[in-house]
Amino acid sequence: MLVLSDRVRDTNVLSTSLLQFTQMVDRRLSIAQQGLIEAQRHLTAGQAEDADIVLEKIDEDLHLLRCRLSREVEMVALRPSGLHESAN
Repeated sequence: MLVLSDRVRDTNVLSTSLLQFTQMVDRRLSIAQQGLIEAQRHLTAGQAEDADIVLEKIDEDLHLLRCRLSREVEMVALRPSGLHESAN
């Protein structure tokens, strides 16, 4: 027998986790966007070396974000279904 209270609880946890995850991704992308703006300013000012440093940091941040996304996808794939059978 399907226990709906377990499903509702799992759905609420998933909704909270998804919201937090989305906020984290948005923050990381916003930081990358700010870095691109900074790199553009350096290039406009003729500071190519400074722009390269900023772009390297953005590349590293995006690589870390990509790794985090991969880990999260793996965790979700390994998570059991939200539906549980009752012993009763």
